[in-house]
Amino acid sequence: MQNYSRIRNELESDSRFHIYPEALDSLFRTHKIYSWKLTKITVGKLRRYKNKKLSLLTDTDNYRFLCNPESAENKAAYAEYCRDSSNLKDNSNRSENTFRKLMNTFSSEKYDPKKGIIIMDQYHCILDGLHRSCILLKQFGADYEITVLQMKIEHGKRIKILSPFWEFVQKIKGN
Repeated sequence: MQNYSRIRNELESDSRFHIYPEALDSLFRTHKIYSWKLTKITVGKLRRYKNKKLSLLTDTDNYRFLCNPESAENKAAYAEYCRDSSNLKDNSNRSENTFRKLMNTFSSEKYDPKKGIIIMDQYHCILDGLHRSCILLKQFGADYEITVLQMKIEHGKRIKILSPFWEFVQKIKGN
């Protein structure tokens, strides 16, 4: 418990980056986090781990939709991604429209960790920021270097915080 509180406080108070509160809540609900650090990585080295499968960003429905949003096949696959309950845990507003808005944001601005940092684990698997990562890959290429938050997490075990305890934590935070 002490490590949890220390890490969460460090992450919430660090002014070098911003983590969306919903993403932070989701990470602490589903992962045992041992440590974290800021590091640089090229976008092409980031991966997606889903359903016990490791994928390059170029093999994700997100990236395919981004590259060809008018394709009926890509639209259908991305719509299915948006409906998947595991993708709605930290963002219940996933849709084609919200992705297009995010794309437009990146057309006028570069990646800024202070607006929403991309989070990966020790194996370069994205924990938060798949859409942003795909946009950066398409816009700047695989060699584009970014600052990310790397978390050392326990793999293979998802921790489930008891509902009453989680509600207590949320009350303390004022949520």
